[in-house]
Amino acid sequence: MNKRGPWHNAGALFSWVVVALAVIAQFAGEDFAIYLGLVLFVLGLSHGAGDEQEDTLASFTLVHAAAYVVIGAAVAGLFLVEPLGGLALFFALSAWHFSRSDCRFDQTTRIAIAGLAIGGSALFRANETAEVLSFVTGEDLPVNFLRFLALAGIGGTGFALYAFIKGRRGFGHAVVAGLSTAFLQPVLAVGLIFLIAHAMPVQERQIAAYGMHRVVRAVALPTAIATLGAVALAIAVFLGDFPTQIAVALAFGMATPHMLTERLER
Repeated sequence: MNKRGPWHNAGALFSWVVVALAVIAQFAGEDFAIYLGLVLFVLGLSHGAGDEQEDTLASFTLVHAAAYVVIGAAVAGLFLVEPLGGLALFFALSAWHFSRSDCRFDQTTRIAIAGLAIGGSALFRANETAEVLSFVTGEDLPVNFLRFLALAGIGGTGFALYAFIKGRRGFGHAVVAGLSTAFLQPVLAVGLIFLIAHAMPVQERQIAAYGMHRVVRAVALPTAIATLGAVALAIAVFLGDFPTQIAVALAFGMATPHMLTERLER
């Protein structure tokens, strides 16, 4: 199978289109930046919508789906009871997930992307990041929490520079991640990193390994359900029919099981 075929070229073109849209949204104002950032998160949902273990990719079984929902609900409950603890857990799992996910990047590059996704905005745009995280948790953010995230950003920046100097595989994604956290609103920056430096590379690798038809068959239904759920939740919050903090807790909760159930063998 041609592993550098048209999909990869189309994927690269789409990535640059997304970057251009992000720049436009940044100049259009904070609201546009946040909305686009949330859209980018939704666009990346399909990369984790199939059950990939070792050399197989299949649809989730009902048992698997039920376990996913139960774990997500438990994490959402933790987030509501202890927002800061839930946020810390989510960041820790995200750093682990980004740094080890099989997107065929060099390990140095993956660590750089993980550190920048978690702490790049805290390093380069501390005040904006504090405002976002305070809104997410519904409480004032401890200064040391933001400083700890900034340390992850420093580490990510260092690894990104090393990957760039040494020409490590995927270093361009790390460079874009660093520039995003430095110049874009935090929600937009992380959404951009998630989509083009994590979700899309993972899905490109899946398509190269299994073929487009098999990937679509495995992820189509879960992706549709997750997307419709996210859109419905966003509309309900926008209309004032659903509490924002509960919506945030559900979003974090339902993103967590994917990180826990990702294939452990390569």
